[in-house]
Amino acid sequence: MFLSDTHLPQLLPASAYTDPEWFTREKQSVLIPGWQMVATTDEIRNSGDFVTTTILDHPIILHNTDGQYRGFINACAHRLSKLTCLTKGNQCRLKCQYHGWEYDAEGATRRIPDAPGFKPLTSGQLGLVPLKTEACGKLIFVQLQQGGPPLGEYLGELGGPISEACSAHNFQLCSWSRVVDANWKVVVENTLESYHVSEIHRGTLGSMPAEGACQHRFGDRWSSFISPGGVPGIVGDLQRKLLKALGIGVSRTYQHLFVLPALTLSIMDDLVIVWTFEPVAAQQTRLALRAFSIQSPTRSALGDTILRYSARRHLSFWGRVWEEDVSLYPSVQQGMNAPLQPGPGLLSRREERIHHFQQWLVRLMSGDMSTASTVSS
Repeated sequence: MFLSDTHLPQLLPASAYTDPEWFTREKQSVLIPGWQMVATTDEIRNSGDFVTTTILDHPIILHNTDGQYRGFINACAHRLSKLTCLTKGNQCRLKCQYHGWEYDAEGATRRIPDAPGFKPLTSGQLGLVPLKTEACGKLIFVQLQQGGPPLGEYLGELGGPISEACSAHNFQLCSWSRVVDANWKVVVENTLESYHVSEIHRGTLGSMPAEGACQHRFGDRWSSFISPGGVPGIVGDLQRKLLKALGIGVSRTYQHLFVLPALTLSIMDDLVIVWTFEPVAAQQTRLALRAFSIQSPTRSALGDTILRYSARRHLSFWGRVWEEDVSLYPSVQQGMNAPLQPGPGLLSRREERIHHFQQWLVRLMSGDMSTASTVSS
């Protein structure tokens, strides 16, 4: 059921989706203070493995040292060059591609070529900028701004479900990214409502779920949606029998979790899909996807192989659904850019998760919630 009794106001003006100055303030007030999911443990599985990325203009390198995951700003303390331009690799010690400076697991300088030329450099004077780094299940997060809450506190009630859904036991099927010409909030808000399903996804998902079949929940930094789900027809029946035979619980539900500002998980009986939405510019967003196959607690090699095959088939279906959404984002953005707007907009009760997201954003942007109403309970 929905929690709101009436429709809800659209709290953000069109300029919030178009204006570069708004985007700059948003990065400082909303995005940088939060925890950012940047990689998975599968992507730096072995000691010495590293991956690099850029989050909110911050070049980042994640490194595995004997099973410890550490994040740093990807910039050498010597002349501020990127340590590496590779997206992934393996180094026992992180080494700068420019002059060969080397750093240990803590980011401290360990080897400087022609070190006598830097006298009287003292031990510990220079080093990499560390980032607070924590994992929840297979998901690795970094914090760009010091002083925020620990990851467990930030995730709140969703920490347990996320850790279970992305546990070390499950198998990562793929990693995928794509840049779209739309503001990050256009993308996020599309994931938070089922109102568009009957129009955009008629050929894949069919009609929007009935209100009585939906459940919305809200926390300080999260919201969730649960509805009936699962693969339909004979294929779905066979899949459910297989899951039960391998000791996997069958709920036949679709659960969508949203961790503000820009992380979502879709959790199904056989498949978990993790989306991150990285704001690149005021009207550009990088979508990144990781998908995991649920694996059997009995560690059946044959059963797990079948489960991965089934999950990949299921993932291909969701790929068609996402393409339907992605094709729509530019036209939504173009409407936001129109010089004349038909009005501030309105949100239905089915879109109350968008209202909750906008409330949070307004609060962090202005520190004043007098302009925002509260989702009814």
